[in-house]
Amino acid sequence: MRIASSTIFNVGVFNMDNRQSDLYKLQNQLSTGRKVLTPSDDPVAAARSLDLQQAQSQNTQYGTNIDSATSTLNLSESSLSQVISTIQDIQTLGVQSGNPGLSAQEKGIIATSINSKYQQLMSLANATDGNGQYLFAGYQGNTKPFNELSFGNVQYNGDQGQRLVQISASRQVAISDSGSNIFENIKDGNGTYTTSTTNPDLPRTINVGNSGPIEFNRAAAGGYVKSNYTVAWNSGTGQYTVTRVSDGATANFTQAAILAPGGVTALGMTITAQGAAPTTATATGNFDGTLTANGGTGIISPGTVIDPVKWASANNSGQYRVAFHSVPDPKNPTAMLTSYDIIDNNPASANYDRSLIDGYNYKTGLPANGRTDSAANPNSYPRTYTPGADIVMGQQPGEATPLYPGWDFGARFQVQGVPADGDNFSIQPSKAEDLFTTVGNLTNALNAYQNNSTSASQFQNQLNTALSNLNNALTNVVTVQSAVGTRLKETSSTQSTEQSINITYQQTISGLTDLDYTKAISDFTQTQTYLDAARKSFASIQNQSLFQYIQG
Repeated sequence: MRIASSTIFNVGVFNMDNRQSDLYKLQNQLSTGRKVLTPSDDPVAAARSLDLQQAQSQNTQYGTNIDSATSTLNLSESSLSQVISTIQDIQTLGVQSGNPGLSAQEKGIIATSINSKYQQLMSLANATDGNGQYLFAGYQGNTKPFNELSFGNVQYNGDQGQRLVQISASRQVAISDSGSNIFENIKDGNGTYTTSTTNPDLPRTINVGNSGPIEFNRAAAGGYVKSNYTVAWNSGTGQYTVTRVSDGATANFTQAAILAPGGVTALGMTITAQGAAPTTATATGNFDGTLTANGGTGIISPGTVIDPVKWASANNSGQYRVAFHSVPDPKNPTAMLTSYDIIDNNPASANYDRSLIDGYNYKTGLPANGRTDSAANPNSYPRTYTPGADIVMGQQPGEATPLYPGWDFGARFQVQGVPADGDNFSIQPSKAEDLFTTVGNLTNALNAYQNNSTSASQFQNQLNTALSNLNNALTNVVTVQSAVGTRLKETSSTQSTEQSINITYQQTISGLTDLDYTKAISDFTQTQTYLDAARKSFASIQNQSLFQYIQG
């Protein structure tokens, strides 16, 4: 076989070039630590590595988002913790203010302290994150959520949304909350219904001098005018004269007339009596018929719902008044007989103004004499009052003619103290009351306190309402804080997962692209040996030219 010298030269040069190229590639791999320098080195590994790097980059961004979300949620949780602490401080001050030994001035000092706490709540409700975004404005991070229109009257300017941050490919986490859900949408009372004092009503039962009890009730035909009234006895005429102080209107009646069945109707009132007329020549009495505030010392509790299913009864109108009637005990004139009635107070109800206990209709006065005191029944109201005992919203033993046979609304409450004749308490469905209104009402009640027993009972009822509402607000804020804590836990868990995924990505990329130094060095040494051998053999062959033999 004949091989041209040019072929030998070309093959030698070609082989040395290849070895030099291999050395160059190995040297680059050794200096960079990577075995895939260009996609052509390993197309599959290069493509896979690029996909993983993109996923890793996205995962790193999720980590940055998680750090930002965690920072904002930590600020939210811290702010809510301070809100909780502030509410608890106000509760403590409220309990202190209930001390009956405190004067109006001392209660005013407590009001000043509560006002300071109120300002703290305003500041916390408008808290921001590190970027100046409001934490409790919903979506409206640039909008100040709460503005005070007047003391205790605060307007919410945010919305009901939540700003979301993407923390993984399939998960977003809320980093803001609606201030309305935290500070405003708080059910008052016990969360189902609320109890409070309300305007009193007739009857009014008085003694004129040493007369027997005389009872003044609203006449079924109407016409009653709120006013103070005086009642004067004159033995010379044998008549009483009742005078409406507001306009001087008068009416006269005898003892016999008011002792007769049905009594006397005058000045929009039905007037009945028990016992005898005064034994003195003249005598006077009076009563407050302005019906502006309870006159006794009765204090109502927030109440409880024992059975929500029973409370949901179709017969339950949801609105009631508890009316008290208090008369002197005929057997002991120094003692009082106090009874009460539970009356439907929902104007939309078909049984509005009717007694749940015995069905008596206060609008029509039927059945007749159903609320007329007599010697046989000196207090005509259906249930005897015992201070502090449960007032049960349901039929009790011995109640034979209830409005709803067997009725039971699964609720109860208590009244402490001594309600005056005609005192009324209200039961209404719970409604939303914001925290600022609750604190404002408590402060106003403290500032309005006066050093007398009537004011003390009014204040205690207001305090009970405020403490109940503060407890509801505290529960609400704690619930929101718990939700924020859950989100924080989720971001922490997701961050751990993302970090683990990043490590996996890096290990996979490393397996695809990183250099095996031991093998690379071995290959480099081997290739260098190949190149040296090629050079030596080429040098030897290039001297074996035909001309050299001819010359030799």
